[in-house]
Amino acid sequence: MVENYQEMLSSEHSGFIRHNGIRVVSVDEEKSVLTADVTPENSNIWGGVHGGFLYAMADTAAGAFARINYSQHNVTLNGSINYLRSTVQSKTLTAVGRAVRVGGHIGFFEVNITDDTGALIARAEINMYFLKK
Repeated sequence: MVENYQEMLSSEHSGFIRHNGIRVVSVDEEKSVLTADVTPENSNIWGGVHGGFLYAMADTAAGAFARINYSQHNVTLNGSINYLRSTVQSKTLTAVGRAVRVGGHIGFFEVNITDDTGALIARAEINMYFLKK
């Protein structure tokens, strides 16, 4: 299924994901998995990953899961994220998105972001609105 998503990324205007080095590893019926390297470009002045970058990973993981599994265009309705641990020593990040509940037009998703040591860095809750086909 990730091949289909990669095709969508190529055919749709998704330069933000590519520009920020976020990679879609897999998307299946159970979860979406994205990765990104920690670089100076996504770091804050304290040497950790910028919170906005972590939110972008979470939002993208939820959106990828929703898009592939429900075959509809979707936009973020709202989201919240809790930053749980510093990323100063992290080298890579992995975001895993899962559905909590999906109705007719709105889906509720959770995303956990871990680093290369397996430490839980952030946890997000994202609500997606499904647009008409």
